[in-house]
Amino acid sequence: MKLSDKFLDNQLSPKVSINPDLKYLGTETSFGFGAEVVALEIAKKFPQIYKFHIGDTGPNTPEPIIEVAFQALKDKQTKYGHFMGYPQVRANIANYWSKTRGVDIKTENVILEPGGKPAIELSIQALVGDGDKIIVQNPSYPVYGSLANFYTKGQCLNWTARQNSADMTLDFNIEDLVDILEKNKNIKLLFLNTPQNPTGMMMKKEKLEMVAELAMRYKFMVVFDDIYDQITFGDNKHFSLLSIPGMLDYTINLNGCSKNYAMTGWRIGFIIAPEWLIEIFGQLAVNKWSCVSRVNQIVAGTIFGDVDLDGYHYDSVAEKIKPILQADFIEYEKKGKFLSASLKLLSPFILSNEPEGAFYLFPNFANILKLKYLNETLNIKTDKKLSHWLLHEHGIATLAGSDFGDGGNGYIRFSYAEDRNKHIIPGIKHLLKIMIEIIEKSGEKPPILQTEVEEKIRQLEEKYYE
Repeated sequence: MKLSDKFLDNQLSPKVSINPDLKYLGTETSFGFGAEVVALEIAKKFPQIYKFHIGDTGPNTPEPIIEVAFQALKDKQTKYGHFMGYPQVRANIANYWSKTRGVDIKTENVILEPGGKPAIELSIQALVGDGDKIIVQNPSYPVYGSLANFYTKGQCLNWTARQNSADMTLDFNIEDLVDILEKNKNIKLLFLNTPQNPTGMMMKKEKLEMVAELAMRYKFMVVFDDIYDQITFGDNKHFSLLSIPGMLDYTINLNGCSKNYAMTGWRIGFIIAPEWLIEIFGQLAVNKWSCVSRVNQIVAGTIFGDVDLDGYHYDSVAEKIKPILQADFIEYEKKGKFLSASLKLLSPFILSNEPEGAFYLFPNFANILKLKYLNETLNIKTDKKLSHWLLHEHGIATLAGSDFGDGGNGYIRFSYAEDRNKHIIPGIKHLLKIMIEIIEKSGEKPPILQTEVEEKIRQLEEKYYE
């Protein structure tokens, strides 16, 4: 049930009315589900809950970044900060983006924000009016669709991924996007995320170039969320829309420190966009949050260069944190490959995609959900019910694929951000044994037996971690 459902029955006391458009507002399920996990931990129902549910970072913030914050506090940098972000901080970000994207980004193209989410709402408030429409990927990070539907009164359009018939992996087909653009007028925004939450898959350069061509032809802007841009694996290299000639005029680049730098709780984000739009965002920022905290602005600045403020100097931490972050990214890749290979032990009952970036997998559980024991004995027929059952009956926390849109029906999202020895390895052993039991109780033959799980996982540990 959506939060708004509780308040739209005219039973409020005192007798007041609320905005009826709240019926379109969704939520980010991982936080509500996380509260259930915490409640179970407090109740001590299980010796441990294996956490695959939340997109938080496993590593902690690198120590050099923390030291900058300590020093800024010692220097009494506790007053209001610049509402747009201090020019030197924005210039540091602009220089880094110019270097890594191969396009001339100026200080005036950058604004700081408290986390990444504000960019979603700012973009809609600045560009979308009555009768305008927004396109979101489906499945995708749920806040895009939540805010898009809220502000357009349900006029959000879904670019739904297609299933590969062989392994049930998902892909966003450009022809489907063209079809949406041809059939609808007044499309103002497309939300695009790569590496993607929830799938952990990436949109390659060739496809992004086709998206760019469509944006320039149909005159819509792309909210390009690449907040996981540095967490990529193997030959999968991140490519930015900003690197395409002319796309600075059509791109609102959402990024920040949360994922790459293990700083989710710091709430430091930033936007790269056309100068005129950054000016509008600044006016909205003053009305919404006044400014990002001064300490956080200093910290964000030192990630990309030196910062001088009010007579104090703060050295860049870029070189100090580079080896720390690289080790974190290597560990993410190992965990992703290990988890994918572990899930594939139960193919074709579970069909897993390969990890490309971020720290998510989006395996298909449709064949598990068809099993007789789940359907008839446990009355579990959806990914949502399966996710709830795994948590409350077995202490395994995962998110239902449908939490990310109906394009995720039949899938389960696994985050592999948590510690490998505490959560990933023992958690996947526990899950495989549960799934094997379900397969056997349904009268089917599992690909591996319960007695083989420990040895199979040991072999995969040796392959990916040794």
